[in-house]
Amino acid sequence: MADGASHRVFEGWPAWPRLSQALAARSSLWAVCRCGREAVIDPRPWVGQGLGRQATAHLETRLRCICGARRARLEIRGLAEAPTRGAGAIHIFR
Repeated sequence: MADGASHRVFEGWPAWPRLSQALAARSSLWAVCRCGREAVIDPRPWVGQGLGRQATAHLETRLRCICGARRARLEIRGLAEAPTRGAGAIHIFR
């Protein structure tokens, strides 16, 4: 800006992926816990609740890991990026 202050557009910053992007062909939604466990998450129940336009970062507190963590990072991965193994130890809480 003219006065030297930075100008941020908060609508697009930060640009977290939306939940509906996990429904795209050849995409999958993965939860990653700090303990190292990873699990594939089915996004359809959340989309059915009308949360498809939510950023994935806003849904991370709705996950529970068997290690006791009350949050897990959500990632949208392509089929080539997804690991062949999944622990299945992270579940949707609400």
